[in-house]
Amino acid sequence: MTKKRLLYLTLIIATLTIGVVIGTIVSGGVKAGEQKAQTLVIPDPVSLSNAFSQIADNLDPAVVNINTEAPPENPLRGRVAPGDSNPRNRNNQDPRQLDPFDFFNFFGGPDGAPERNEKVRSLGTGFIVDKGGYILTNHHVVDKATKIMVRLDDKSEFQAKLIGSDADTDLAVIKIDVGHDLPYAKLGNSDAVKVGDWVLAIGSPFSLDHTVTAGIISAKGRNRLPGGTGNDFQSFLQTDAAINPGNSGGPLVNMSGEVIGINTAIISETRQSAGLGFALPSNAAVKVYNQLIQGGKVTRGGIGITYDPNQNPTLCRALGMKGECGVVIQSVTPGGPAAKAGLREMDVITDIDGVKTPNGVALLDVVANSPVGKTIRIRVNRDGKEQTIPVTIVDRQEVAVERASNNGGRDNGNDPSEASQAKLGIRVQAITPDMLRQLRLNSPDGVYVSSVDPDSVAEDAGIQRGTIITRVIAGSERFEIRGVEDFRRAERVLKSGMDVAFMVLQRGANNDYRTGFVAVTIP
Repeated sequence: MTKKRLLYLTLIIATLTIGVVIGTIVSGGVKAGEQKAQTLVIPDPVSLSNAFSQIADNLDPAVVNINTEAPPENPLRGRVAPGDSNPRNRNNQDPRQLDPFDFFNFFGGPDGAPERNEKVRSLGTGFIVDKGGYILTNHHVVDKATKIMVRLDDKSEFQAKLIGSDADTDLAVIKIDVGHDLPYAKLGNSDAVKVGDWVLAIGSPFSLDHTVTAGIISAKGRNRLPGGTGNDFQSFLQTDAAINPGNSGGPLVNMSGEVIGINTAIISETRQSAGLGFALPSNAAVKVYNQLIQGGKVTRGGIGITYDPNQNPTLCRALGMKGECGVVIQSVTPGGPAAKAGLREMDVITDIDGVKTPNGVALLDVVANSPVGKTIRIRVNRDGKEQTIPVTIVDRQEVAVERASNNGGRDNGNDPSEASQAKLGIRVQAITPDMLRQLRLNSPDGVYVSSVDPDSVAEDAGIQRGTIITRVIAGSERFEIRGVEDFRRAERVLKSGMDVAFMVLQRGANNDYRTGFVAVTIP
């Protein structure tokens, strides 16, 4: 009996021991699989501050203050409302009408403008990019200047000479001779910049030398600023780093201490920073700088075409292509390289020398930066068929597009050939001999839009009274419009949901007629 009890006791102890061991293993396995919360770490409170100060210390000696003198100007330089002779009223302007490139001009007076017979004095910033004293700044800082003075970090001053200037990008190169090597800024690759990156702006706002402000890259690729300011060769970096009058031409710097932009413009109602600053990317500046120091001017390539810089998916579909098709040629300059090579209106350029051209900006970058005399291979889609056409680059200045002008003639809109177009919401009429003479058109071909219904598909697309329609494109159907009957024939094939493109002549900013495309989707 004692042996049995001892055996039972031994089995019970063994069972309990095994259970404890198994429980420990299972418990440990469960704990090992759990995600432990990571402890939070308080960052060094001065690490970012130190980074900013180190960059400023390193770059400051290369940043210069620029003062210029120019001949007196008759008109006031201050921005004023149209018809308002009092410059103090400029702050009441609609900010969309303000010219952001004017905001860097600072004259020190309460109205920001010199007296009629007083020399124009302007303040700006620049930065040394070569130890030999070559300085990058803005064109508008030194434009028309008869005297350019540069003040260095050590307060020494030197008179500078203008090496070259480029109004299209608002860049200029000046040079000072000091008798020894100068500290210079390193330019970075602006293509690597991302929205949200930290940046510093260094300059002389309101004559306060070597002021440093910090912010981030707010946006990239700002081609057109409010009010239509800017041009095809300016694609800005936007920043909220404080930029004020006097910062113009100063560097925008990344956290590696490299210059990735040249501060050029601001948008503000008050001539003071509103968190909307714009800098020309350093990569664009390098191309301009290299040409200016070699020849004193910038030469850009051209082929003699016009196009809409923005891609229009509806137009692409109307041409029988995908929504993102390329660049549609609106007009070809007679006698220009494109015309000689055989390019035509409505050709869709898809790539140049193997480089995709999804929009006008990409096309311009390739063409403008190609050397004069180079033959490029342009791939186009014409009526649904791909072909490659070689075109020789010429100086862009030689292929300025000739535009027809008109004297603002009017018609009475009561021509008996007027036709109603319910699908589009427009009424058209034939172009009479009197209209041909009054509008100074080269041809009577086309139809004249005499009225547009409010809120119609035509009005939404931008067709206005006075627009002349010369061609209608609906997929594989193409109609040359020589008169009202041609337009009626084209109108009969239009169906609901169809994407349609119209080649038109429309009045431009100078009241002249310009060729373009308007795309609509039939309701």
